[in-house]
Amino acid sequence: MAMTRRRRAMLEKDVAAPETPADAAVSSSEDEEEDEAPEEVTFERARAAAETERRRAGETARRDKELLKEKRRRQEELFKEQKKRKLLPENVLEELTSGPQINNNNLSDTTKQGENQDESENKNEGCNRGQDHEGGGKQVVRLKGSYMAVRLKDHDLTSQHQKMAKDFVQSHLYGPGTNRTTANQFFSFANKKSPVKKAAVQFVNKSWGTEKKQKAKQFKKHWMSMKMSSV
Repeated sequence: MAMTRRRRAMLEKDVAAPETPADAAVSSSEDEEEDEAPEEVTFERARAAAETERRRAGETARRDKELLKEKRRRQEELFKEQKKRKLLPENVLEELTSGPQINNNNLSDTTKQGENQDESENKNEGCNRGQDHEGGGKQVVRLKGSYMAVRLKDHDLTSQHQKMAKDFVQSHLYGPGTNRTTANQFFSFANKKSPVKKAAVQFVNKSWGTEKKQKAKQFKKHWMSMKMSSV
């Protein structure tokens, strides 16, 4: 009887004892794990979700392709319109191709002649219009004398750029302050100033310039005498 009473008292004490912090933490962690557990999804719902996602991706890809095609088509149409605007009329192109080629030297002369002919053409314009109406209304291409249609491939458009490039190279490589020297002088100075002394490649002789000048003067005198004798 004494054992049963003591055991009953211990059980009542355990029941009446408050819950410890460790027990509370364990119970809270178990509750969180139960809350974080994924929701059960059936196979049918998962397959339907995957099918809708695949269909949405296909629609977006198809829409992007259509937009790209439309953009390319608009660019091609715009390019064709710009090309048509740049082209001259067909009758003018036929006259240019059938006519003789024009040199660059003759352009200035032709423009001057065209300016002089402007006044005479303005005077005869009324008569020409009457003749055109009598001839059945045939369209005639008339260009003013001060303007001339030429083909770009007949002219050198890069001459100005080439001249500017040559001037730039001449001023920066051969202009004043460039401190240029010959190869012989450069190698001679480099070999003399290097820590390892060695012979120069070829020493410079200042008499070479004087000899060349004398030969040039003699050739010039001989050429002048030959010209005078032939005259």
